[in-house]
Order: sequence, then C-alpha cells, then structure tokens
Amino acid sequence: MNQSSFEVRKVGDEKMKKLLILAALGFTTVAAAAPADAQVNRRQDNQQQRIDRGVRSGQITGREADRLQRNQNNIARAEDRMRSSGGRLTNRERARLDNRQDRAGSKIRRQRNDRQRYGRQYRR
Repeated sequence: MNQSSFEVRKVGDEKMKKLLILAALGFTTVAAAAPADAQVNRRQDNQQQRIDRGVRSGQITGREADRLQRNQNNIARAEDRMRSSGGRLTNRERARLDNRQDRAGSKIRRQRNDRQRYGRQYRR
C-alpha cells in the first residue's frame, strides 16, 4: 500500500466516524422526544378512562360526561394542530398540553366527587 492510499483511507475513516457520531446524536434526540410524546398520549388515555369509569360507576352524569369529553376532544385537536407544524411537540407545546390536561383532570375529579349521581341505583 502506498502513502496516498493510506491518507485517503484515513480521511474516509474520520468522515465515517463523524457521520456515526452525528447519527447517534440524532437518534438519541429522537429517542428522548419519543417518550415525552408518548407520555402526552398516555395521559389522554388515562383521562378518558377516568371519565368512562365515572360514567359506569354513576359518579358522572351524562351531561357532565359530554362536557368532559368535549374538553378532551378540544385538547386532542390542539395537540394535532401543534404536531402539524413539525410532527413533534416542542417543550413549550408539551407544557401547554400538560397545563390543559391538569385543568381537565381537576374537572374530572370535581365531577366525580360532586355527589351528583346518575342512575336509578343511586336515588334515595
């Protein structure tokens, strides 16, 4: 092997190392964002289950459930609009959704514990 082919190979190896490092950094960034986005979806699913359980147990009336469901649908639409700008949520957008979910969670808790009952078995 002559000197010039050794230098070309060395330069090629360094470029490959840089590409691998950049690819690894990009993968970690995507991997870090994925759990945060999944957390938003898990939270929406959890809120939906809380509403459903409240309706089944009679703690939430039909009208209350409609209102709470409308609120969850509004949050889901807001998330879709936020994702349409780039596919992923920024930290600020995620914080906004968290804030809206916090308020929605408080509303669900209030409605489940307001002593209004739905169904014949709860009448006194």
